[in-house]
Amino acid sequence: MLTLLFLQVVLSQKILDSPLEQVIWCKSETFILTAKGMLYKNFTSEMPKFISNFTIREILQSQADIQVLYFIGDLDTSYVSQNCGKTYTKFKHEKTLHDFKLNSLEAHSLMAFKDFRCNSTTTLCKDKYKKQIYVSNDYGANWRMVLNRTRDAIWDKLIELPEIPDSRIVASYLNDQGHLQVSYSDDYFKTFQLLRNNSYGFYQTKEYLFILIDADSFSKGYDLEVIKQGTLNPVELVLPIEDHQKYTFTVLDTVNGSIFISISHLEDMPKIMNIYQSENSGTKYTLSLLNNVRSLDTGNCDFEPIIRGTYIANIYDNTEFEKFKMRRSTKNTDGIKRLENYKQTRITFEQGGDWHALKAPKYDYKGQPIQCNGDCSLHLLGRSEAPRNRIISHSYIAIGTGNTGIYLGNEYKTYLSRDGGHTWFEILDGMHIYDIAENTGLIVFVSDEEQANEILYTWDEGLTFQKIKMNVTFDITNVVYKNGKFLFHGIQDSKTLGVAKEDDFTSSALKGVVVSLDINQIMVRECQGFDSPGESDSDYEFWYPSNYAGDKCLFGQKEKYIRRKRSSQCYNKQPNLPIQTENCPCTKADWECDVGYQRNIYSECVPMKEIKSKPCKGTYLKSQGYRKISGDECQDGVYLGPIETKCTEEDQVTQKDNINIKQSKVNDIPNQKEPIKPQINNPQKTNPIIQETTESGIKYSYFIFGVICLIITYVIKKKYFDGNDQNKKKYPAYYYPVKSSEKQRLFAEP
Repeated sequence: MLTLLFLQVVLSQKILDSPLEQVIWCKSETFILTAKGMLYKNFTSEMPKFISNFTIREILQSQADIQVLYFIGDLDTSYVSQNCGKTYTKFKHEKTLHDFKLNSLEAHSLMAFKDFRCNSTTTLCKDKYKKQIYVSNDYGANWRMVLNRTRDAIWDKLIELPEIPDSRIVASYLNDQGHLQVSYSDDYFKTFQLLRNNSYGFYQTKEYLFILIDADSFSKGYDLEVIKQGTLNPVELVLPIEDHQKYTFTVLDTVNGSIFISISHLEDMPKIMNIYQSENSGTKYTLSLLNNVRSLDTGNCDFEPIIRGTYIANIYDNTEFEKFKMRRSTKNTDGIKRLENYKQTRITFEQGGDWHALKAPKYDYKGQPIQCNGDCSLHLLGRSEAPRNRIISHSYIAIGTGNTGIYLGNEYKTYLSRDGGHTWFEILDGMHIYDIAENTGLIVFVSDEEQANEILYTWDEGLTFQKIKMNVTFDITNVVYKNGKFLFHGIQDSKTLGVAKEDDFTSSALKGVVVSLDINQIMVRECQGFDSPGESDSDYEFWYPSNYAGDKCLFGQKEKYIRRKRSSQCYNKQPNLPIQTENCPCTKADWECDVGYQRNIYSECVPMKEIKSKPCKGTYLKSQGYRKISGDECQDGVYLGPIETKCTEEDQVTQKDNINIKQSKVNDIPNQKEPIKPQINNPQKTNPIIQETTESGIKYSYFIFGVICLIITYVIKKKYFDGNDQNKKKYPAYYYPVKSSEKQRLFAEP
């Protein structure tokens, strides 16, 4: 059902000099920066008063004080406002400073970098280490250089403790001896604390600091080490596939101390990743999902968090991937393109413990039954292929673009789930760009298949839609909700505006368009009956999150929510939070595969390779193949953790033998005497005491000689044979931040 509403008063629109580059909200003020460096304020043509022949490179907003805005100029002049643009202060800096970074805890502190030239014939000159760090502690008024030969640096807040200075900096740089290292300093590198030597870079999340290092002298790949909050010692990541090279790393998410990380093991195919998940220390990993899809252009992986413990990811079908590897071994280049036709979507409700196909909707957007034969499921576009059509979510609502079938195709519909990805509804034909107004329940859509001039919105999660006509037609690139307004922005070309020739589509001819929709002017009635959910006169109902099988116990808890009824066309001011939580007994769903185990087709955790028992004495804790999911609160019930097991006789003998060999005592070695051969050349009798002593000495010498030979053989093998087929040439390794920041980082060999 579509209802046309002519509500022009709710829209504010503006044609910009060039496409939109940045939008910054500062209380009631909105600042828009265009690609040509022009600044607009509050969707009007009036520029801020400080603008006069001034081109802006970027706008930075302080996390420590959101009213503090830095307007970084294209040359040597910039401005700062401490009151959301009411007044401005000019400050000077070297025009070559770039990549400005604000201290998240000090609004007056900022960092920038300056490139410099060095003598390429010296060991203190490397391609990636030609930057200097400059710091200001007075809103940009004064600058000083604090570190030379750097690759990257950040204001560190990994350890959020009162005794840690807000001015701490972590940097990757080349020291005076020519060593690559990552260190931190609390006094702008007058002194420093080394975190890791021989390192190529780092990436920080709220709980962890990851450091990229060489795997070993024979490897073409790289390794990662991690430092957890509260410690300063890097620990190497332990993967279940130890003998595979590691070339590309993407940190996907961190939750309850557990890390999701996507790693590529194929040097020539960094778009095919495996997802691994750690326990709460962030060091020991188990395989969660094979063949995760990744973009070569942006480094984004198809992996989206929905609600607690629920993630949606795209993979390449494993059967087709195995065929691709066979074709790849025969130098068949068509295999890569064919593999793109075999993408599938998977969902987990158990924080990566088990993955399933998305359930296909039963009806299309017209209400007709969907005819879907064979192994039919729902597949959705990910950020690797369509960043603006990817899955978005808020609370229990998720929206995506895709199709039903065996694989992800190229004829798309728009889908919505109102239970955290468990069931899906087809709500619109074609591709759309969309966003959700937090808590209110309003969802907006605009077409992404052609130039748009209308906005669709729904108050009942896609059951009915209303239209708002715009006075301008343009290609919409994104829609964002903030402070009670939806902001639609995009591009309008010169042909549409009639200011250039028909074939003039150069970048200078492109104009930016911004349309603001104030939802306060289209509000329907406020939802009623929050205190009586489920009653006929209430707009609310109870909802219990569940897993794929419908079990309402997730992570050892049953959570009870209040949510708005889908049929209620009203706006909700209440936050969607659980109102009741109770613990559940443990079931198999509360356990994920332990390190060295993976799921088989029966969803059982089985060894990835033969696991040999270690030497022991008495008893030891034997893994059953499972470990409890990080953050799981279940009590009693099914126990699949390690169990105390008696050492076998073979294990105990092995332990004894190991001790005896280490002691290397002659009297511990069995003495097997050989018959004495007749002395033909010397018929005289030999003293039996001297003869026995001589034989024992000879046998002891043989033993020592044998041990030495074994040691020499082992060293030669490790040095010359174990890596004889390894090429020592290095290739770039990538490391990307995730959803909170679309800007990507590159780790490459210096």
